[in-house]
Amino acid sequence: MITAILCIPLLSTAQDRLMGLVVEVGKDGKDAPLPGANVYWLGTTSGTVTGNNGVFLIPRTKGNEKLVVSFVGYRTDTITVTGQTNVKVTLVSDNVLQEVTVEGWKPSSGLNYLKGINVIEMDEDELFKAACCNLSESFETNPSVDVAFTDAVTGTRQIQMLGLAGANIMTNVENMPGVRGIAANYGFGYIPGTWINAIQVTKGIGSVVNGYESIAGHINVELKKPQESEKLFLNGYINQSGRTELNLNVTERIGDKWAMTTLLHGDMRPIENDMNDDGFLDFPVASQINVINRWVFKGNNGWLGQFGVKALRDRKRGGELDYDEETDRNTTNRYGLEINSDRYEVWGKLGYMFTGKPYKSMGIQLSGLYHDMDSYFGFVDYDARQQSVYANFIYQSIISSTQHKFKTGLSYLLDDFDESLDNAAFLRTEHVTGSFFEYTYEYLDKFTLIAGARLDYNSLFEELYFTPRLHLRYSPLDGTVIRGSAGQGRRTANVIAENVGVLASSRQILFENATSDVGYGFRQDRAWNLGLNVSQDFTLNYRNGIIAVDLYHTDFSDQVILDLDRSPQEAVFSGLTGDSYSTSFQVQVDYEPVKRVDVRLAWRWLDVMVDYSSGLLRKPLVPENRAFVNVAYKTRNNWDFDYTLQWTGAQRIPDTSGNPETFRREEESPDFITMNTQVTKTLKKGWAVYLGIENLTNYRQDDPIIAADEPFSPWFDSSLVWGPIFGRMTYLGFRYRID
Repeated sequence: MITAILCIPLLSTAQDRLMGLVVEVGKDGKDAPLPGANVYWLGTTSGTVTGNNGVFLIPRTKGNEKLVVSFVGYRTDTITVTGQTNVKVTLVSDNVLQEVTVEGWKPSSGLNYLKGINVIEMDEDELFKAACCNLSESFETNPSVDVAFTDAVTGTRQIQMLGLAGANIMTNVENMPGVRGIAANYGFGYIPGTWINAIQVTKGIGSVVNGYESIAGHINVELKKPQESEKLFLNGYINQSGRTELNLNVTERIGDKWAMTTLLHGDMRPIENDMNDDGFLDFPVASQINVINRWVFKGNNGWLGQFGVKALRDRKRGGELDYDEETDRNTTNRYGLEINSDRYEVWGKLGYMFTGKPYKSMGIQLSGLYHDMDSYFGFVDYDARQQSVYANFIYQSIISSTQHKFKTGLSYLLDDFDESLDNAAFLRTEHVTGSFFEYTYEYLDKFTLIAGARLDYNSLFEELYFTPRLHLRYSPLDGTVIRGSAGQGRRTANVIAENVGVLASSRQILFENATSDVGYGFRQDRAWNLGLNVSQDFTLNYRNGIIAVDLYHTDFSDQVILDLDRSPQEAVFSGLTGDSYSTSFQVQVDYEPVKRVDVRLAWRWLDVMVDYSSGLLRKPLVPENRAFVNVAYKTRNNWDFDYTLQWTGAQRIPDTSGNPETFRREEESPDFITMNTQVTKTLKKGWAVYLGIENLTNYRQDDPIIAADEPFSPWFDSSLVWGPIFGRMTYLGFRYRID
């Protein structure tokens, strides 16, 4: 039965507007808000959609007293509104039985149907499909994000989206700066998978509220929160190469208002492994200690606050087998490298929701970090220090009704870098002060417009930047959603940290075609991104599925280019003088062909072109085609099976014709297939164990290091990696939790 409770003094508003709350009765018998419910006046096009808290605000229509409230899967309710200023509507399911079991299906990673921006949401179930030891390994089952190694000796993984490197992707942790600066590559290994609650992946440009740096996409990582986390979570992992991890999450609630979570992570890889017998370690021996302590406070008068601290110690040593720093460093006895990082972070958030106006709130985000990295690669020394401060004030409210929303605010970013590459010093202090405004219009669940703009002043370049962005969402039919986006992004490239793989070679580092007299001598990277996404629900053989088609184009007007083609003995950084663009087309299907079996299929085509000194060429080490298959099966007795297959097409290899014939490589890599699989058994009393195999077919790139037996020669190069550098890897782990 549908009930409408009228004249409830929940909220107050002006007489020309009606405020209300739409809820359902939860399993515990308590009211639960229904976000995304349609609310409109009968016989008109005047309507709105409830927010995340189930609240709506709608202008009154003269002479109309019939208000219609509807939501998919619930009975539509029509209520009479006369002199009330606020109402509460309780919806119930279409089927009301004495006992009912409702079974639905949705992929563990998929598009958010109601969001105006193209956001792929990954939950904990998706992360548990693979070992997921850190953020860089969290995308093995997601076809939108690629993971590749930067070189064959440091073991560093980088991500790519739309054919562009991870530095072009704004990566935030809870909507504050996360992986950037000198952590552009290594930082994805600084976020353990067991700390992650969810990941939101945005293709193309993101919201202006989060900043101006997203060009290819935006990744936001939500960590375990004190108010939501289990009391205890313990995870252990070991693989056949000796990599061992232990993770512990502990949450404690202190009274009614405070809660605290401590996240602990430790890992080590103490064993030297050389599976391809080239005399170099496949991965560095390494160790990491990582800890977060975070607190949350919830007041009774609309205030909500949280703060936390994080400390990291990361050590890596690689190179040739039996390398000893005391006897071999700065000699030609053996080639070695070390990458040692210490990183400290502090952050806080404070928000206030206005009493009686849940649509109106304000908040401030604050964070600061200090990162110290000392490293060397053979005879090349690279040391870097970064100090950053970030502040973002956000105010959000409505214009007339919840159909018209806006966010506005002010931001500040300080980046202070002190880098040295051998005898060259690179110092940079950058203050960026900005303001933003973002307007959102929603018409029921049919149409959404998000228009935003930023105005930022950069002290380093002494320029005022205007950054516009537009997102559109249209649903012409039930189950059909069309999204479009257009906008600009920019960022200051950290050219050494983002391309650290070339340091593990004998290439001479050169800087040419300067376009600025500050920083590294180049202007900020700047690009326009245009995107189109169409998703369609379907039913085949009485089973549900979703098909999504993406088309994105990124066009750079300014960019720092790394040219590896001019000479195999040089790595040339230069300012863009011609064209640089990326076009990405992807088709993805998620389908449940049989009960409890999820299948994900995807194919992507990339056209990434850059004007180098030798002309317009395909960007090297980026596959033009890629195909993806993931199959997940859950049994009734708590067994989970997961299988992933990826086909990677040919990749252009930078020109090595200037090397002696022995040290030359083909112009293109072969295409290849990799497979991963995992089996998980959930036991009683909170225990689960899992067993997995990565690279099931044992496929490896032959001779990933050029001149591995002559590491101090001019031809030594470990940066031309296009495929797996280690073979089959078996791992075993367990999880234990107390809710």
